[in-house]
Amino acid sequence: MRQIAPQIFWGCLVSYFAFHAVQGDRGVVAWLQMRQQLAALDHQLDDARAERQRLEKQVALMRAESLDPDMLDEQVRRVLGYTDARDRVEFYDAAAPVTPETSSERPAPGAADSGGPSVLDVLPEAPR
Repeated sequence: MRQIAPQIFWGCLVSYFAFHAVQGDRGVVAWLQMRQQLAALDHQLDDARAERQRLEKQVALMRAESLDPDMLDEQVRRVLGYTDARDRVEFYDAAAPVTPETSSERPAPGAADSGGPSVLDVLPEAPR
């Protein structure tokens, strides 16, 4: 028994440290999980930077020294719901299923056989 006791002691000690080196709070498994979490956070950071650049570009377009009339018009229409007197607005049911056209011929604007408004129906009419 005296000959086996030191070997059992050292075997248990090595096993203890080996287990914690792999499964412990600072082990290999925790390191791999941290790397995955870091990759996910890097992806979120890239998305946030892209969103910030997009917003900064929009803000720059709306500054007084570089005011873009088209951007201003788009924002007024979208946020306030205003339209130009020359615009033709048609409402449709967004929940209705969209069916593809089977014919290669395009129907006339406002034709009833298409089942919904075409692109030409929502464009402003030409001035007369």
